[in-house]
Amino acid sequence: MEMCYNEALVMPSNYVVMDSNEMEYLEGGGTLTLAISNKSMIIAMLSAVGGALTVAKATAVLSAATTAISTAIFLGSAGTLTLYAGAFLLAFESVIPVIAGAAVKYGIDSLKGKTFDLVSIPGVPNFTVSI
Repeated sequence: MEMCYNEALVMPSNYVVMDSNEMEYLEGGGTLTLAISNKSMIIAMLSAVGGALTVAKATAVLSAATTAISTAIFLGSAGTLTLYAGAFLLAFESVIPVIAGAAVKYGIDSLKGKTFDLVSIPGVPNFTVSI
């Protein structure tokens, strides 16, 4: 079936003019980094685990903390860091085994001052979450 339209092209009444720079592909982006401070919530939570700390216990504690940390990022920014909070939710699970293993092998205090790159987000600047 052949379609033929011979009338003038009409733009919708609510169109927006964009220049060519707005339509270019964005490469790179910022890195979301997790920095564990000396008085970190993660340090406190891992320290509160009763008995000997195991990787399984540490993993369970850190998994439970994921939503709380993401919510703190979101609320602490008045909503402007929604993208980072969402990215944190998705990426934190990938570093939990590393943090849990280090806490058990080297001790909880060994985490103080450590940083972990979580994810690169296209089109946004670098951001460090200090917890």
